[in-house]
Amino acid sequence: MKIAPSADLLLHRLLKDLRPGLAKEGFLRKSQNFVIETPECWGIINFQKSLYCSANEKKFTVNLAIAAKRILRFNDESEDKPPRYYASHWQNRIGHLIHRESDRWWTLTDEASYEEVFAEAEQLIAGKAVSLIKSHLSEADLLALWDVNVGGFEYPTLKCKSILLAERGELGALPEFSNAYEKSVTEAC
Repeated sequence: MKIAPSADLLLHRLLKDLRPGLAKEGFLRKSQNFVIETPECWGIINFQKSLYCSANEKKFTVNLAIAAKRILRFNDESEDKPPRYYASHWQNRIGHLIHRESDRWWTLTDEASYEEVFAEAEQLIAGKAVSLIKSHLSEADLLALWDVNVGGFEYPTLKCKSILLAERGELGALPEFSNAYEKSVTEAC
């Protein structure tokens, strides 16, 4: 009698099976993350497990993040290793990159679920996440990403953008930026 793999083992297998394709793109696996480094930034693809699932299932989503090393230095944080995805300077869930959804969670239960989940997750990661992260791994590209306001929360984004502009000596961009911040606060009230 063959014993079905546990949901935890299926998630571990999924990460292992994603590794070769992501390695070809320059990402290294670190626990539940795949990371890529450039001289200016860290890119992170994180697999977040749900705390709310039964013993026979494992639910997960994929978080995307970018951290600028200059902002890490400014905050006296190590730039030699990637920060946790939620402490990065830009983050988003992969579901937000799909027009029909605002979030996407997958559920692994057995072999049949694995094949379907792996195919969809691999397609979204390879087709959307990798290109988005890799094309924004410089300070200039991260600033451009913030300009289109894809992902992240308003205040932390404004704070990080201000730090990066000031550290880059682009003080001329700060008044325009501060006006946008003041407008967003006024509209919120």
